[in-house]
Amino acid sequence: MKLTLAYSKEEDLVPVLPIIEKKVNRGIELETEKVKEDELKFKLSNFDLIYAPLPVFFHLGKATILSNGAIVVNSLGISNTNIEKICVSGSNSTEFYLVRALLNPKAIPVTTSSQDCSKVTTESYEIPLSNVWKSKCNDLPIVLKVILLGTVPEDVIPKVKAIIRESASIQENLHLVSPGSKELGLKGRKAIECFFKISKENLSTPEVTYRIM
Repeated sequence: MKLTLAYSKEEDLVPVLPIIEKKVNRGIELETEKVKEDELKFKLSNFDLIYAPLPVFFHLGKATILSNGAIVVNSLGISNTNIEKICVSGSNSTEFYLVRALLNPKAIPVTTSSQDCSKVTTESYEIPLSNVWKSKCNDLPIVLKVILLGTVPEDVIPKVKAIIRESASIQENLHLVSPGSKELGLKGRKAIECFFKISKENLSTPEVTYRIM
């Protein structure tokens, strides 16, 4: 069975690369298509699976998240001291919302290559964003992207979960992803809750409705 997967950045695919490269073969293949991050919110009915940043949820009535294959980090920071303009892949990026919610609500997203904006990165940063996150969300990891269920048939979901978990486990053993990518677990679920909580408190974002499978 072939399933379609939308993504916006190459690094999104790291947890599922063994499936794409057919190193994990359980009767499911992934056909990937690159989509601009700000267009993902319009594509839920066009793909079986979608790698999406958490702020996309603010544009959806409801959504279903796969508990496997998420992009999860423990460390995050801003490349320099400029928190006015932030380099982003899209205005709905989780990183951009974190900067706004935790440091500067008036930060401006810059989606074009520019030396005037700061990057949000997991290494070599000057402002440790994860420290501010921990002051609000304790020792929870930071979930940057999750796999949303689009048009994938309901009866196929258990098989999809199993194969993505196996794929992410391979990548975890290679130290390419964190344990939360294999399975969100309680901490990953609470991290998503905390993101929406601080977004609502500091940015007045709308309530979101989702379930995790």
